[in-house]
Amino acid sequence: MKRMLAAIGLACAAPLALSACADHFVYRAGAVWYSHPYAVWYDGYYGPFYDGYWGTDGYFYFRIDFYSGFRRAAPGHFLHQRPNRERERYRFHEGSVRQPPPGTRLPNYPGGPGADNRGRGHGPG
Repeated sequence: MKRMLAAIGLACAAPLALSACADHFVYRAGAVWYSHPYAVWYDGYYGPFYDGYWGTDGYFYFRIDFYSGFRRAAPGHFLHQRPNRERERYRFHEGSVRQPPPGTRLPNYPGGPGADNRGRGHGPG
């Protein structure tokens, strides 16, 4: 009987595990977390950063560690494309937003059910 219940549980969990890879989201304990990838050219102005995302308003939001809140960067420090001049100052960074602690505010976050993801948050920059 225990083996049968375990087999049913695995059969039900398998589609959830596979679907998590499809659109950059993670399913955990009944909640869905969308982790949109980012790719930026950064000049190091704010020092090292932990992760971030392009907001729907075209600005890059970042945090310096797991426990800090997201801050909006001033224009010119995070760029979508490789800059034409001063190339030595900018370094390429890419990754995904890691799930923040509960209660963290994500201004202009381009994800989740019902969000308008047409541009994936990649506005001018």
